[in-house]
This record gives sequence, structure tokens and C-alpha cells, in this order.
Amino acid sequence: MTSSHLLPPRRRFARWASSVAGRLCRSAVDLVYPPACPLCGGDAREGEANAAVFGRVGLCATCAAAVMNVEGPRCARCAAPVGPHLDTARGCARCRAERFAFDRVVALGVYDGPLRSACLRAKSPGGRALAAGLAELLWEREGSALGGVRPDCVVAVPHHWTDRLRGRTNASETLAQVLARRLLVEFAGPILRKTRRTPAQSSLKPSQRRTNLRGAFRARGEFPSRVTVLLVDDVLTTGATAHEAARQLRNAGADRIVTAVVARGLGNG
Repeated sequence: MTSSHLLPPRRRFARWASSVAGRLCRSAVDLVYPPACPLCGGDAREGEANAAVFGRVGLCATCAAAVMNVEGPRCARCAAPVGPHLDTARGCARCRAERFAFDRVVALGVYDGPLRSACLRAKSPGGRALAAGLAELLWEREGSALGGVRPDCVVAVPHHWTDRLRGRTNASETLAQVLARRLLVEFAGPILRKTRRTPAQSSLKPSQRRTNLRGAFRARGEFPSRVTVLLVDDVLTTGATAHEAARQLRNAGADRIVTAVVARGLGNG
């Protein structure tokens, strides 16, 4: 008996699905049920341009272009859009006074318009495919910056366990898993957990956001020395969530922490 016969049925099916026969089967299914863009619901492969974009990022070409909404210079520290010819090595007007526990931010775009809608839908039940597509877009636009971080592992900003009971998708976890796969490093999911429920940051004023999450995260175990961590969340506005999560990772021994988000919020409310 070969070793493959010792695998559980699900594992044997997974192995078959990756074979040539499996790919042909999936192609036949796509022919009968064309893949839909998880954002607009349209045929994601209609036309050569759409097919090429969908194959890379999992969204149709129209939606992919709509959510990548920032062109021009951004702050080297917090990823907010800035004017030309500004030296932002030490931050910009939005972040210069902040003392973050993370080193810098990499973002796909600004939390506005179609990207804001996409982030909200990615958190809803059934939003995992959209969250994965947004992660692929982030990789497509900022892959060289993320690769340049040279992280040893990827960690998602965790949700409280009760969120799963409410059916919400943990978008940050999906984003982190996709980026870890792209970077060929470990997704260190269990290292960080949220120990208490808190009001949603979006429902609070900036001053309240800075205190809402104090003590809400805990790191399990410790990192080896001189570890670089890529911390992943869906949105960063004041930076309070990423700061608290990064602070716990620092306490666990992380040497350098770079935060990656889909959207950089600029609101003051």
C-alpha cells in the first residue's frame, strides 16, 4: 500500500485537486459557473484584461483599479498621502507627534470610496474571498516594499473570540495568511490574542481610540532575538490598534515591527 492511501479522505482529495485532473475539473466548473468578482459580483474573467487581472488578484479589473486609490508620494512612516518634495523619514504632520511601537506602515490606499466599501464587506460573513483579493492587490502594488522588510514571520491583529460567534470574518487573519504565503514566511497566528471585548474603534473619537485597547492584547511565549515581524490589519487610522498590538510583540522580544494594512484612514472622527 502506498503512503497516499494512508492519508485521510480529505487529504487525498486535496492532493488530487492539485493534480492535472483537478485543474481540468476546476476549469470545467469555471466554464459552467464563471468566477464572480467578490466585490461587484460581475463575471471576473470577461475579456482578456479582466481575466489577466483576476488571475493575479481575484478581483475584476474595474474593481481592482477602483480600490487602488492613491497615487503620488506618501509618508514613509505612516503611509498617509503627502505633498511632493517633503522629507517624511521622521513622519508627517499626521504622525510626527505619535510614539508608535511599530516602525512604519505599508498601505494599499486611503480608506475612502470603493476601498472603504471593500474593507467593510471583507469583514462581513462570507467576506474571506474579498479579503484575500485585497491582500493580493496589496502585494501587487507594495510587494517590493513588503519583501524589503524581510520579516521572519507575519502576525495578524487578532479579534476577540466572540466575533466568530457573531459570524464576522477575521479579515486581518486572511490578509496575514495571504501575505505570509507570498513572502514565504511563517504565519504566526497563535502568538497574539485579544483577551477582552472592546467597542469598535470606528465608533469612538480619536482620543477614546488611544485608550480603548490598552491591555486588550496579550502575546503568548517569546520570540528569538532580533526578529522582524510584519503586523497585519485591514485599516489604520489613529494607529492605536496597531500600536497596542505591536507593544505586546515588543514585550515578547520582537526587534522590528512593520505594519501592513489595506487602507490608511485619514478621518478625525
